[in-house]
Amino acid sequence: MKRIGSILLILLLSIATCGTAAAYPYGAGDAIVQDGLDYIRSCQHDDGGFAEAGRETNPGTSWFAVMAIVAAGEDPHNWRVNGTSAIDYWRSAPDATNPEGTAELGKMVTLVAAAGENPRAFNNHDYVAELRARMKTDGQFGDFVYTTYWGVFGLASAGEDTALPVAWLKKQQNEDGGYGWMAGAESDSDDTAAVIMALVAAGEPADTPAVARAIDYLGAHQMNDGSFNYGGTSSSNAASAAWVIQAIAATGEDPSSWSKNGNDPVTTLVTLRQPDGSFLWTTYTADNPCGMTARAIPALLGKPYPILPGQAAPDLQEPGRSAITSPGATTVPQTTVPAAGSVAWQPVTVTDDYGEDVGLDAMPVRIVSLAPANTEILFALGLGDRVVGVTDYCNYPAEATTKPKVGGYSTVNIERVVAAHPDLVMAAFGNTEEVVNRLRDLGLTVITLSPDSVEGTLHDIRLIGKATGAETEAERLATSMEARIDAVKEKTKNVAKPPTVAHIVWHDPIWISGSNTFQDELITLAGGVNAFPDTEGWQIASLERFIATDPEVIVVNSGTGMGTEGVDLIYRYFMNEPRLKTMKAIQNNRVYIIESDLIDRGGPRLVDALEEVAADIHPDLFDADIRKNAPIPQSPGFGVIPLAFAFLAVLLIRLKR
Repeated sequence: MKRIGSILLILLLSIATCGTAAAYPYGAGDAIVQDGLDYIRSCQHDDGGFAEAGRETNPGTSWFAVMAIVAAGEDPHNWRVNGTSAIDYWRSAPDATNPEGTAELGKMVTLVAAAGENPRAFNNHDYVAELRARMKTDGQFGDFVYTTYWGVFGLASAGEDTALPVAWLKKQQNEDGGYGWMAGAESDSDDTAAVIMALVAAGEPADTPAVARAIDYLGAHQMNDGSFNYGGTSSSNAASAAWVIQAIAATGEDPSSWSKNGNDPVTTLVTLRQPDGSFLWTTYTADNPCGMTARAIPALLGKPYPILPGQAAPDLQEPGRSAITSPGATTVPQTTVPAAGSVAWQPVTVTDDYGEDVGLDAMPVRIVSLAPANTEILFALGLGDRVVGVTDYCNYPAEATTKPKVGGYSTVNIERVVAAHPDLVMAAFGNTEEVVNRLRDLGLTVITLSPDSVEGTLHDIRLIGKATGAETEAERLATSMEARIDAVKEKTKNVAKPPTVAHIVWHDPIWISGSNTFQDELITLAGGVNAFPDTEGWQIASLERFIATDPEVIVVNSGTGMGTEGVDLIYRYFMNEPRLKTMKAIQNNRVYIIESDLIDRGGPRLVDALEEVAADIHPDLFDADIRKNAPIPQSPGFGVIPLAFAFLAVLLIRLKR
């Protein structure tokens, strides 16, 4: 009954919201735009930046907010809180004024130009010159497709020549016509839409083969609800819809005429509007409503990026394509699972990592896992045959990749989870509290894990064992892991002067693992000292600070696996960056690669990571065969893994149990 009631409520809300529809594009005076702007105004903080109430302002949300303001024809200088404007934030906030990353620098130029300021003389910076300095001889900005299209946005907004980066972008188009986040990565709607806007902003006509093929890619990947998703089996969402709507408008087509099963992306985006003027992220969830609303407004106004003062919406016409049709909604393939049979089951209650008491009256035989670490634990306990759904990133063991997919880690497709008919859902911190609560509201049994340490991982292994009737297997696994941890500690206990170690999860900008992280604990257990003990969680370290800290050992996450040119990008950056040549770890060849999935997941393979890190820090104490016997497989689909895992961990600092 709960499911039926929820579905009826969604339908009623959709019908009511559709009643507000207007001809595309919307005007700045339309209620949907004005209500959205009012909501964004409620998100403005005393420093002039933007974020939800209770959250610190940040450049991401603040950038989209300024773009929405300019798209609506308003001046962000006039958006003030206690005399501080939306542009003052970009003059004073430390994390805004000196962008470390290439993409962030491109965004800075684009924002300053949108505000009507001079990006060549803002904050005593020539941001245009700094951006140009990031461009390689072949036109690529940084190392990726996404850094390059942000570079093009910046150059185009400043009236600079974009010929080289445009030529480079055209060469990166995949065979399917789309673009991924880096060269060779799987195509997705968001990056494809961004490249389309960048090419058009640089003066490429809509009928240019690269633009036309990219538009065709988007048409082929429109979802049954008329909208778009990030990729894989994730849900359609407001952010992806906004990017694609803007890209379609940039080419002169009317996105409201893109029909699939009678649905179009504009109408579907409008159905995500809430009574307070904000926009949901997906049908079921609201993630950063201020940011989603700021993305939706330029899309509804028909304003593609870069948005400049006084920019008019393109003249739109219906596309010369036939309406796209397809069968009904996709269903999740059903997996055969064993019945409980004659197994004697005693009802149990477990307390998950968020203090929720979860009762299980019957042994779970249909389990959905919403995190790769959960999946690894389930398979390690011999429960793989009970797993009926995993995320797009559950890639270990190999058998996990054959299971039905239920969305991304932070982009759970709730409809697919429900369709799998699970009697237990193993969730995780990164799925967001809202998704977990919605699943419970739909009548599902959910256990949420958030291991914040090695001890927490061992605790969760035993918890899963108790919840599934695999207590013996869980105890055997945990005991084995504890023995291996003790062996490492025994070998390193007499180290007189532990070397300083830095663990790097990304390089543009440099993200380091500080205190209170898995990686920090592994470094300590392995007989090292974190080079950044005063940094809590995962944070950006400026290049100057990193050089000054000068760690003796550097451990970097493995690369992308997108062909020989894309393997181990972080490692290649540290070994080839001229400004790092004087560092001890570089000179002594003490930069090591570790598989990202080993060191970033709170699962059984965490001990593998510990042994590898220990061998890197103390090669004199550990057998070199540890490295030889532990090859570094490159994760398939890593195009979104740094964003969906490493950066998710960065942005969503782990909560204490």
